[in-house]
Amino acid sequence: MPHARLATAVLGALAAALLPAAAPATATPGFTTAMEVFSPDGSIHRVPVTRPVSDIARAPQSALAPGDVTPIEVNGPSASRFDLVFVGDGYTSDQLGTYAQNVRTSVAALFAVEPYKSYRGQFNIWQVDVASAESGVDNDPALGVNRKTALDSYFWCGGIERLLCVNETKANQYAAAAPDVDQVIVLANTTKYGGAGGSVATSSGGNAQASQIVIHELGHSIGGLADEYDYGTCDPAQPEEPNATTYTADQMRTRRAKWYDWLGQPSPDGGTVGAYAGARYCTSGMYRPSQNSVMRTLGQEFNPPSTEAMIAGFYREADTIDSATTAGDGSLRVAVAKVPGPKTITWSVDDRRIPSGGTALDVRAPHLAPGAHTVAVTVTDDSDRVRDKTLRAALSDTRVWHVDA
Repeated sequence: MPHARLATAVLGALAAALLPAAAPATATPGFTTAMEVFSPDGSIHRVPVTRPVSDIARAPQSALAPGDVTPIEVNGPSASRFDLVFVGDGYTSDQLGTYAQNVRTSVAALFAVEPYKSYRGQFNIWQVDVASAESGVDNDPALGVNRKTALDSYFWCGGIERLLCVNETKANQYAAAAPDVDQVIVLANTTKYGGAGGSVATSSGGNAQASQIVIHELGHSIGGLADEYDYGTCDPAQPEEPNATTYTADQMRTRRAKWYDWLGQPSPDGGTVGAYAGARYCTSGMYRPSQNSVMRTLGQEFNPPSTEAMIAGFYREADTIDSATTAGDGSLRVAVAKVPGPKTITWSVDDRRIPSGGTALDVRAPHLAPGAHTVAVTVTDDSDRVRDKTLRAALSDTRVWHVDA
């Protein structure tokens, strides 16, 4: 998640006015970090949160009972897929069936939204079963209620009622049971709306609306996207994130910068892509691509510049190529990953392009003169939803053979 310098006093006052009542302060030693708070109406706020040191304590190996790993959906080898790992907390051994259903509900909500929907084939989805000693989460249904759970999940994190925190270190320890881990999502056994972001995203497993939190949070961790709301402390410098800028629309066109390729194009919110004032915690001097999007309000969709960043983010972990092999007859073969749209397959010998376009190249054909050669194949996703030249580089993968003819 992108970081901003936080003015604690100002944010504290705003949080008191805009967020649910906070719990009494305690003297428990801890660490302070910036976290997002999500409301049922879809609004999002960013506040400094002080968390106890126990939130990052490791679980003893003796306490890590091996959890069963269920492949919810496997679309290819983990080396060429984005591996999404769900871990449950507050589900007793008798409630793991409920947890499994909560996972499927969360997966359905995530992949109902573009570009997750079109690029579902780039993901592997794993469910790690973790049985807790007691059912539920701390401070639910009321402040002061304690449960003995595997990941120590709790509401009222940092004194904010709907902020649902867990021990992220333990979550990662349990998630490691999956074949590979690119993103961890913890589902807590509660119907109360809540969640949180960070290296581990959390969501209320029994509240379908809370699945929208995961969609937003993966925008940060996968797409490197900025928040597009204007609540918080503004850093007026030009941001690195692809969906926020200090440039006006005219300046983007002149400089050929940021999302200039998308200006004037339709946006899922019903408007067009432009430069809308208010983004990345700034009310002015900072612009977002559309009037509204999921990076501003839950329940919305990604705007086009954010969509292309998400697709490129998928490909930072996923590949367009599953495998490259030499067949028994000596031909070279490539297995292409699931690409939702048109793709290009390009073969070359010693940097000279070969008019093949298929998934195999017969090196016995007259492409190769006697001697040593370097043969390469590149597979490119030709999606028109990615226009930025830098981001497009992530949509191609190459495999190389060294052969003697």
